Amino acid sequence: MTTSVLLSLALSWTVIAQGPSPMREGNWEVTIKMTMPGMEMPAMKQTQCITAAMVKDPAAAVPKNPGQGGCQVTGFKMSGNSATYTMTCKEPPMTAVGDMKFTGSDAYSGTLKMEMGGQSMTIVQDAKRIGDCPK
Repeated sequence: MTTSVLLSLALSWTVIAQGPSPMREGNWEVTIKMTMPGMEMPAMKQTQCITAAMVKDPAAAVPKNPGQGGCQVTGFKMSGNSATYTMTCKEPPMTAVGDMKFTGSDAYSGTLKMEMGGQSMTIVQDAKRIGDCPK
């Protein structure tokens, strides 16, 4: 799986949790760190505009990149300031278990543990709302 596909999955994580979460629409800065057994990639920082439409329909924000598809989020549970969920993709086959902890409506941190093709990967995210989306 390419880094761009993994990054898209990781960024979609921001949106996946928005259904019943305390997050709100706006421009979010997300720091992503990916590790695999024996390998650690440098942290990446990206921004993502979370729109009102994405907040209303988080499933629509699951990436549909070429070479990756059929992703579905199941078992989403929100308890207090924490959320857990499972994500599976058909192409390429991948399963992931995620957890997130929210700090109010403007920040969260979380971990996504993925299994694909017999390999495991962990994605750690820290995100904060940095304002309104650019116009």
